[in-house]
Amino acid sequence: MVLLVGNIDGEGNTEDSNPPSPAFNISRIAIIGAGPSGLAAAKHLLAEGPPSAQIDIYEQQAETGGVWNYNAATSNQPLHVPLTDAHSAPDPPIYLEESEAEEEEEDKYADYEFDSDEEGCTAPGSGACSLPPVSRKEKKPPVFPNPMYDDLHTNIPHTLMRYSDLWFAADGKGKGTHDGCEIFPPRQVVQEYLLHYARELRHLIRFSTQVTDVSLQTPSPSLPRPPQIQDKWTVRSTNLLTDASRVETYDAVVVASGHYSAPCIPAVAPEISAFNAAHPGVISHSKTYRTASAFAGKRVVVVGSGPSGQDIAAQISAVCASPLIISARSPIPEDIGAHLGVGEKVRIVGPIKHFLTDERGIEAGPAPTASSLGADLEDAGDFTERITEVDAIVFCTGYLYTFPFISASSLPASTPPLITDGRRVNGVARHFLHTYHPTLVFPGLPYKIIPFPLAEAQAAVFARLWANKLPLPSHEELQRWEREDEEGRGLEGKRVSKAGKSFHTFPKGGDALYINALHDWALQAREDHSHGGKEPPFWGDEELWQRSIYAQAKMKFEETGRKAKTLEELGFVREQQSDIDGLQGAGSEGRIDVAK
Repeated sequence: MVLLVGNIDGEGNTEDSNPPSPAFNISRIAIIGAGPSGLAAAKHLLAEGPPSAQIDIYEQQAETGGVWNYNAATSNQPLHVPLTDAHSAPDPPIYLEESEAEEEEEDKYADYEFDSDEEGCTAPGSGACSLPPVSRKEKKPPVFPNPMYDDLHTNIPHTLMRYSDLWFAADGKGKGTHDGCEIFPPRQVVQEYLLHYARELRHLIRFSTQVTDVSLQTPSPSLPRPPQIQDKWTVRSTNLLTDASRVETYDAVVVASGHYSAPCIPAVAPEISAFNAAHPGVISHSKTYRTASAFAGKRVVVVGSGPSGQDIAAQISAVCASPLIISARSPIPEDIGAHLGVGEKVRIVGPIKHFLTDERGIEAGPAPTASSLGADLEDAGDFTERITEVDAIVFCTGYLYTFPFISASSLPASTPPLITDGRRVNGVARHFLHTYHPTLVFPGLPYKIIPFPLAEAQAAVFARLWANKLPLPSHEELQRWEREDEEGRGLEGKRVSKAGKSFHTFPKGGDALYINALHDWALQAREDHSHGGKEPPFWGDEELWQRSIYAQAKMKFEETGRKAKTLEELGFVREQQSDIDGLQGAGSEGRIDVAK
């Protein structure tokens, strides 16, 4: 298929001899979050925008990295169960004791060398360079706990996970951050990689600064509507080292704050709240999991069988009382079950039907099977199993989308609310571009994707849109795209839509289709602006092959001691004419229409 965006002829020129006026006049941009999506956004905006553009990056932590910026601290707030309200107040920052903070900084950054004084002045704990030295001594940087746990290796090979212009391993294929590392690197290596990627951006980042409100300024109704979009955004922030507040105005905002801050603990059974009150501390969420040693000798139930549930179950089952119980809604594939030790140290049951407060246990349905797919597992017959004297129930049940700094009053009343039940972000086309105010974007929303290149691909598009190198689709067209996404007919390929629950969840291979479609969209920048810029990522046969086998390769990596540095060492070698099963033809010959 040929990518179609706007009215463009076969040579890439607009057919209209009088091209429309530029849609945007953007000179000041705020990026909220210095994690993987925020860093990618900054790089593409710098490459595409005018040299005079001002970009400010707000980061509430004391360092870049987002979810990869590990800290052993967990929330000290009481756990409210169930957790299903996306509008609940976020966990407050944790101010560690001075000795704890100094020890944490020494452990994390003792081996990291900064390249310049400019970079060093925004080193962890220093805050923004503009702060006077006395202000920096008033507080130690606070910590915002995230879901990263101590013994985590990526489940994606670094050759696929990387940004398009920076390799993990310096193996002759490009500039790398490490002389050599495991093909599925540990969290520390990923964080070091992100530190390296962010080096040229550090002077733009306001560390330990929390955005408290983002609101669209209301234009005067008496003024005529200009030909260009004239959105102005008020951004309020607080420096967490000095408590100083600032109010600034921007032409565009990139919301790259991630979606792993608001844990979801569904009301899987009516007694869950009473059970939690009677047995505080038994129920937890994977966001607070750090090490398996906390579960040594205990009787443990893990709720959820997704990637995090599988990984955490595998770690805990090595030290807890056997068998560890996994409560799953979907069948666990046989090879994954064998890897987890199902039948030996792990046992699978179905969804929890009741919490047994007096027995400190659960009542669960039968284990799901392939034949039970599509059935209502909550009512799957009368068979149940009682599991009592449970010491820990770990919910690996995902997160809710939430933006605590964007309230109902932040946008005009005519604009649909961004967040309702937390299952999706409303009012966005192609999973990132706000349909009513395209000066507001949300990169990195999808699940079941390879996040770094996907964030790059999104950034390549909105950077070129904002630089007027790509024509802006009409409001009606953006709304049509959102409807296609809702119906499972978006760039990521066909998927089953279930009342919004799977809106941002991509099908197998959907990220390949999506990344390549955004690549083609970005390259349709107007010919007179074709020079310069930053090349968006594109997945060819090698990346598609890696995407198709990485789950099996990760299991082999774990089984062989976590030491392999290449896929070849694990026995995975791509044939030249390999057909990439299950990836829906997203290779160099496969194209997908952006505006179907």
